[in-house]
This record gives sequence, structure tokens and C-alpha cells, in this order.
Amino acid sequence: MKNIGIRTKIISITLLFLGVGLFIAPGVLVDIAELRFKQVIEEGSDKLVEELKEDYQNLEPLESQRFIPYFVLVYDKQNGKLISEYSFFPPNLIDDYDPQSNKFNENLTDLNFIKTESNDKKVDIVVGFSESTPSEIINGIERIFIVIYILASLLVIVGILISIQIALKPVDKSIKKIEKLDPLNKLEKLDEVASNDEIGNLISTFNSLLEKVNISSISQKQFISNTSHELKTPLTSLKLQIEKLSVLNGVNEEMIKNIQEDINEIQSTLEALLDLETSGSNTEGSEEVLVNELIKTVVVGTDIVFQDKKEIKVFSNSKVVKLMLNNLIGNAEKFKSNKTVISTDLVHGIPSVIVEDDGGGIKPKNYDLIFTPFWQEDESRTRNKSGKGIGLSIVKNITLKYGWTISVDKSELGGAKFIISF
Repeated sequence: MKNIGIRTKIISITLLFLGVGLFIAPGVLVDIAELRFKQVIEEGSDKLVEELKEDYQNLEPLESQRFIPYFVLVYDKQNGKLISEYSFFPPNLIDDYDPQSNKFNENLTDLNFIKTESNDKKVDIVVGFSESTPSEIINGIERIFIVIYILASLLVIVGILISIQIALKPVDKSIKKIEKLDPLNKLEKLDEVASNDEIGNLISTFNSLLEKVNISSISQKQFISNTSHELKTPLTSLKLQIEKLSVLNGVNEEMIKNIQEDINEIQSTLEALLDLETSGSNTEGSEEVLVNELIKTVVVGTDIVFQDKKEIKVFSNSKVVKLMLNNLIGNAEKFKSNKTVISTDLVHGIPSVIVEDDGGGIKPKNYDLIFTPFWQEDESRTRNKSGKGIGLSIVKNITLKYGWTISVDKSELGGAKFIISF
């Protein structure tokens, strides 16, 4: 059910319940109608007895036989004989009455009747009905119940479809706009809806989240930029002073060398931070970039194996693409045991760059975490490995900016395999 849309889910669940109801509802409705009809007949027979006690001579046999499911027997109290002009049977009981014996046939055993005498004491009155009468009448309309149920179900489904379409229209519109949003670089909001329902609240909450993300992104970029620029000046001054110290006599050259390495590392970290801040927002200088040629310039003079299987061209910034390749290949070189392999090929039909190494690899649970700035998998993996922990973050930011994708898997070489698909 994960890959099924909400419309399909709602309709599927509705059809399931309606289908179950198709087997249950008609029978239940028939039982209810039969019970109710029986109660009406019983109440009607009581009422008819009371009316006949007052005036049995007002019976209208023809009308009664046509519409009332009762039998009425009126006997002369003096001779005990049936008075036929005041008596009648419904059509379904006529064939079961024997005038000779003044009785119903033996096979009719479901009779229910009330016996009394008239107020003038001249006649005995018997009013009753057959217990099977309600079921005989109701069973005939069971098919009508089913037809009505199916028609009602169709109307319900059409109503649900229309309701869903109206209710989810703002969602569909919002999804299309969300696909184009870039809250890290520009503040845009979804169109508000004039309602306080769940969808209206969702859009309003999402707009608030977009504001927070944009504000956080601006604050982060300002902090990185300001901090980097502020630290550049004292670092440059320190380098100049250390150069002066290195020419003086009596100065420990090993100590000077270590200090210079630390300063270079700090400076390199600041430059990487600036790259991280700018790689996700700089959209100027786009051009057609030959990725294969850039890879060749990156691996020249190294023992990295480059398998040039597919020519890849992208519309981007050559400096940004080279920065991405440098960081990705540098990461593989840092954690390899002996070998790093780069290849350009089709992956699932998409031109891709594949970078693999034969190192210790990455745990599958950490595939997403490795793109987090300054995150390290564990000490055993990173011990004695130089690096600032933001190289893969820069790679991820660049791929997001240009709409590319990057994925991680286990390489056949034994280490990690990174795939950038363009």
C-alpha cells in the first residue's frame, strides 16, 4: 500500500466496505422490513377487531381483499354459521378455506387470529392473518433492495471521487510548487487556502517551516562567511611572523614546521567552509562541462584507475564540478587500502560517475549520515586520516543544487562505492 495514492486507497477501502455490505445489507434490510411489516399487521388486526366490534356491517370485502392481508370471519351467534356477506379472505388464503367444514386446510398451520363478539351480541368475529404473509410480501422486493443498494453505492463512489478531487486540489497544486522551491537560497511560500481544515493547517504549517529553514540558511551562511573572513587576516599575519622566526638563529625548526602545518590546516578548513557555503547558491558562470576531461585532470600524476566508458556532458560550472570531483575522489583516496577506481558509465540508463575504493567501506545504516558536515563514522575508520569532515557535504550540496543525485553502496572492491547520476 506504500506506493498507492491516497485517492486509490480511499476508493479501495470504500469498495471493500460496499462489497461486504452488498452481501450483508440486503438480507438485514429484508429481515428488518419483515419484522416491521409483521408488527404493522399485528397492530392492524387489533385495530380491525375494535372497529368490527362496533359495526361489522360496514365491511367492504372487495377493497379489503385487494389491499388488506387479513381474513375476517363473522358468525351468526344463533346458528353458528358463517355470514359470507360480512366475511372475506385475502387472495392468498381463499384457496385454503373449505366452506363445507368452515375451516382452513390442514397444511395452513401458521394462522394467527383474534376472536371476539360484536357489541350488539349478535355475531362472533374472528380477525387474523397468516404468519407467512410478511415474508411472502417482503421476499419479492429483495431484488429491489440489491438494485437500490448498487445504485446508491455508485452515487457514494462518485460523491467520494468529487469530494477527494475538491479536497486535494490545493495539495496537488502545492506539490507542484514544492518541487520548484529552494528554501536554502530563496524564500517562497505555498498559496494559502481560505479554510481552517487539515489541508489549510498543513499548508500554513509548511509555510512557517519554509520561513524557519530560510532564516536558518541565511544565518548559517552569514556566520560561515563572516567567521572565515575574520580569521583570514590573523592567520595571514601569523604566517608572516612564523616566516620571520624561521630565519632567526636558535629557533626550533621542527616546532616552526608543525605550527606552519597547523596554520595551513586551519586555512584549508576555512576555504572548505567557504566552498560549502557558496557551492549551494552560486548559479553564475554556467557552461557545458566535459566531465571526463575534468576527471583526467584530477587523477593525473596519481595511481587512480580511470575507466572512461561513457562521455558525460553537463551544463554547470567547471570549477564547481571540479570541486565536487576533488572532494569525492579525495575521500576515496583517504580511505582506500591500495586502490581507487573511477568510471563513467550508464547506471539504470543515466550517465553517471562511479568512484570506488578497496578500503573498509561504510556501514549501510550510515549511508545518509556521511553527508552531514563534520560527521565521522567512528574513530577506527578515521584514526590517522587527515580531513575536515565536510568534503562529502560539499559534494551533496552541489548535486542538490543542479538536480543531480548521489548514492552510496558497497563496492565489489570491498570498500565504498559512490555514484553521481546526472
